[in-house]
Amino acid sequence: MKFFNPTIVYKEMILLQEIEKNPSITQKELGNIIGAAPSMVNVYIKELEEEKYLKREYISTKTVNYKITPEGIKRKNYLLIVYMRELLGLYHLAKNNVEEFLSKVEEKGYKNLLLYGAGEVAETIIGVIRDRENSTLNILAVIDDDKEKQGKEILGYKIISTKQIPNYPHDAIIITSYTFEEDIMGRLKDMDYEMSRVVRFFGVGEHRV
Repeated sequence: MKFFNPTIVYKEMILLQEIEKNPSITQKELGNIIGAAPSMVNVYIKELEEEKYLKREYISTKTVNYKITPEGIKRKNYLLIVYMRELLGLYHLAKNNVEEFLSKVEEKGYKNLLLYGAGEVAETIIGVIRDRENSTLNILAVIDDDKEKQGKEILGYKIISTKQIPNYPHDAIIITSYTFEEDIMGRLKDMDYEMSRVVRFFGVGEHRV
């Protein structure tokens, strides 16, 4: 995750979940999942044992199975609900930001749109538009300069090259790339594209709604 470092509570939730799914999972495998050394995983497991959330069953001197207890299942389910609620809160915060952006796009009278940049931002915008009731916005296709992406689809929308732009009668192009935003602006200018129809999701200035 780019924004969050796993907390002790998060690791506790993941350990209980993985142990419930696979009682014979090793400490090394658990360590790979939560990003911790096997020695640290052993510390976490001891704490879970002390809380009576799981038990160890020794199959041999080297093989151990973990059995999650009814209290452990209750604890895991509680942590999952709290985790989900926090994620939903962050999701709604981000979604509201995208909604405000799309409302401004609508205010400019744009309806049929092309997105430029087939990545996470394009996926998010498409998802928000799909969730809206009676949305006037219509995504036609997604432009991307990566030849390996061209001809494929992103959430059901075809990924096209800049040469195919004239094939899609549209009102505006929304630049949905953070890293290559300036490069895309320059590419569209070189194509003599009407820059008044370009909207930047991240940028500032005349092309930011």
